Amino acid sequence: MKLRLTLLFLILVLILSACGGSGEIEADTDNSEDSSETVEIRLGHVTQTTHPYHLAAEHFAEQVEKESDGNIQIEIYPSRQLGGDVEMLEMLQNGSLEAGFISSSVFSGSTPVMDGLQLPFLLDSYEVFGQAIQSETADKMLDRLEEINLKGLGINESGMRHMGSNISPIQTPEDLDGLSIRVAESPLMQSIFSTLGADPTSMAYGEIYSALQTDVIDAHESDLSAYVAENFYEVTDYITLTKHFPWPNINVFNLDFYESLSEENQQILEKAGEETQMWILERLVDLDEEALQELNNEGVHVEELEDISSFRDKVQPVYEEYAEKDPLIEEFISTVEEIKSDQ
Repeated sequence: MKLRLTLLFLILVLILSACGGSGEIEADTDNSEDSSETVEIRLGHVTQTTHPYHLAAEHFAEQVEKESDGNIQIEIYPSRQLGGDVEMLEMLQNGSLEAGFISSSVFSGSTPVMDGLQLPFLLDSYEVFGQAIQSETADKMLDRLEEINLKGLGINESGMRHMGSNISPIQTPEDLDGLSIRVAESPLMQSIFSTLGADPTSMAYGEIYSALQTDVIDAHESDLSAYVAENFYEVTDYITLTKHFPWPNINVFNLDFYESLSEENQQILEKAGEETQMWILERLVDLDEEALQELNNEGVHVEELEDISSFRDKVQPVYEEYAEKDPLIEEFISTVEEIKSDQ
């Protein structure tokens, strides 16, 4: 009997030693990703690789890889490879895509909060835009996206928008009367151009060229880089430099995926997002000049808008309509007007 007890005691000692030399087995309660493993992220956007969307995406990916010592790898899918803005936004919300640079206009299908960025003639220069996106109000707008299962990391501008027409140059609101113009799939875009007297037609970005070519639409509005990158100038007779609103994308991640990352990796992504939005903004003046020079070289009819006051007066009902949709939109309007008054 003593021999059996001795043997049982020795076996127990051996078992405890194998478990780490103590009588307690600790549970692993850390749910974050293994810091030694590479985090792979797919990021989609709709534009060509020469467009500011893509340049900003490349810079963001490079910054993230650098700051993470290669532990975070971002693979970019440009040119609508994963679908249009609307499709990718749905993928981001349901978790089938990790990240995207999504045009701010399409968020209105889920939340109106980003519509403040594109109220007509509000953000009328890159300088004003840069100050506005660094404001506390802009931070609140990004934070609001968590309500729709997204994490916003930045607001990347791609260029002021200008009107293109195959009927005549756009110099007055009357030139838009009854004009069939393509707009993004957004209630705000519908409201702006209906108020200006046009006949807006919602259409995916990838359908613009063929719609102009086949006279399905008379007009559209795009940034200068898109006129060149998408060859829109080939099917556009007149371009008027109206600068009616900017065309930002929102750097967004699926919220569940983002929260699964370690705090260190979250900070790396946030820092890169903030840095990227200012990096691309600083380059847009040169990018616009390069695109304008290329359009001139191609012999495209381009002219400046001579007077914007009549346009501004006509779209005031849009401000009133959207200020009522969300308190943050009203706050953003006030923030921008204060920025402009201090200049």
